[in-house]
Amino acid sequence: TIFIYIFICSKKIKNYVIFAITIWVNNLIPSILPFLLISKLLIYYGFIDYLNIIFGNIINKIFNISKNSTFVIIISMFTGFPSGSIYIKDLLSKNMININEANHLIMFTNFANPLFIISAIGENLLNNKKIGIFIFIIHLISGLITGFFFKNRNKYFDYKTKNIEDNNISFINMLINSIYDSFKVLVNMLGIIIFFLMIVSIIDTIFNDNILVLILKGIIEMTTGITLISKAKINIRLKTSLICFLLSFSGISIHFQTKSIIDNTNISYKKYLIGRIVHSTLCFSMSYILFGLFFNL
Repeated sequence: TIFIYIFICSKKIKNYVIFAITIWVNNLIPSILPFLLISKLLIYYGFIDYLNIIFGNIINKIFNISKNSTFVIIISMFTGFPSGSIYIKDLLSKNMININEANHLIMFTNFANPLFIISAIGENLLNNKKIGIFIFIIHLISGLITGFFFKNRNKYFDYKTKNIEDNNISFINMLINSIYDSFKVLVNMLGIIIFFLMIVSIIDTIFNDNILVLILKGIIEMTTGITLISKAKINIRLKTSLICFLLSFSGISIHFQTKSIIDNTNISYKKYLIGRIVHSTLCFSMSYILFGLFFNL
């Protein structure tokens, strides 16, 4: 069906592909690539140990998880999805966390980039930076509550594995390997976004836009759905809550990106999906209930 559609509506498909590349170039590469490169170097030079010293005890008590998980939780709050799954896979491969911790982390370390929320959504789409900050705080708190709710009741033991990798690897080789790994992830993201935007374009030709169709588009491809909902003629309270929902669910496109990252590991996608459902439901509810306390719009 998609193959035939490409021939019939080639101009529309071309526009969606250009839109996907624009998202990739303007949003994903600037917000994710630097963090991917730096985080790998931070792991290599033992930065995890410093985070463990400063925040490890707090993280351990709140989430009942080993101190090595501190790095994933803190960094994922600022880098944006699907970077959390990248860090989880990286630490698991180095035996710095076990599979139970990885499955716990995958449920709640799926945070959107704060610059994307505050600037792109708050300032540009909603023309209100304060609402962008409100969305970011609700998104962050509901994610942490999700992690607390699903925390393991058994004690985790900290691993004494050395964080610094093989010292025989030179800095330049480490950097080149990091660049290669980072772009492999980013290229996978681009392909997945293009595919799901083609699905969205087919929906455009079948259904007239209404709020349910806009939500469906957002569930398929988050950025497109949020953009369309921000322009919809609905009250700002519901609009903000729906954006919170889509951010926390992340869209099937992000789900596939995460799935591609954790493939060939024992990390459970089912756990990730459960986390997205709980996080998005909680985020929508908190946003809708608390919106009136902060804004008189």
